[in-house]
Amino acid sequence: MRGAASSSSGFLQTDIAAGSTVLAAYLYSTDVWGSGVAGDVTLNGTFLASALGSLLPTSNPVNTRIYDVTSFLKPAIEASAGGVQNWSISEDGYTDGEVLVVAYQNASTSGGTAIILDGGLSTTGDNVHLEFAAPYAGGDAFLSLASSYSFGDGQFTTVDVTTSSTASRRLTSAAGGNDDGGFENANGALITAGGVGDDPSNPLDPLLQGASYDDEFYNLGLGNGVDATPFLQAGDTFVDLATLNPSNDDNVFGLFLSSTFEISDVIVNPPVPEVPEPETYAMLLAGLGLLGFYARRRKVNV
Repeated sequence: MRGAASSSSGFLQTDIAAGSTVLAAYLYSTDVWGSGVAGDVTLNGTFLASALGSLLPTSNPVNTRIYDVTSFLKPAIEASAGGVQNWSISEDGYTDGEVLVVAYQNASTSGGTAIILDGGLSTTGDNVHLEFAAPYAGGDAFLSLASSYSFGDGQFTTVDVTTSSTASRRLTSAAGGNDDGGFENANGALITAGGVGDDPSNPLDPLLQGASYDDEFYNLGLGNGVDATPFLQAGDTFVDLATLNPSNDDNVFGLFLSSTFEISDVIVNPPVPEVPEPETYAMLLAGLGLLGFYARRRKVNV
């Protein structure tokens, strides 16, 4: 749909245990080269006429809008049989793809934390500091990235991880690659996100730039092919995530993290609070159901 208005349809997926309570659900919709008129999308039979707003900054020809779809998706998910569920999606106009993020709570997520961070392209990169409520004693920390405006293997995002025990270590040099489809060789040809059906194992070669096997879904409780030592070590009190797009074109509009342990604080872009990422926020909840087709802080106690 690059450069011309058109229509398409398909489905988004969630993977949420039966009996869960949905706390919030958001749809991210992105376009490339188009006008990005709000109201291009229909989700599960509901036309989305009004977005919460657009994510900033927009440093390339792309728009990303976020919709609060909790009101109609919450009862549908809670009434479902659980597990992997399909939700219909249709697009009109210049819209190019969607990501659905659902925060939920059930017995298995007790004591865990989920974080939703969103924003537009930041050409100088972004940094996120996550403070732990208690020293790390084990458990998973699933990280997902959502990116648009990608150009095959020529555009990519790097992610570096620093903890209280370990200096900066490369998690990936290839986020935003071609894992979700065939090779794409034009700006805006690819939208990709880590989510349902993706392998949480970390890249075999985190130094290989633009590698097509990177699926944008990671687990900080594991190591990688270069070093099997988990990124998080017993006793760690924080983790810092540094994302950077060296070619200054991929639009990394979402970072989502779900941990089995409690994260007590989130700080975006320390130590320069005078230039916060516009329209960026965090939600501390209890679990995430993610799909890809997927400073101010808000905290929800569960």
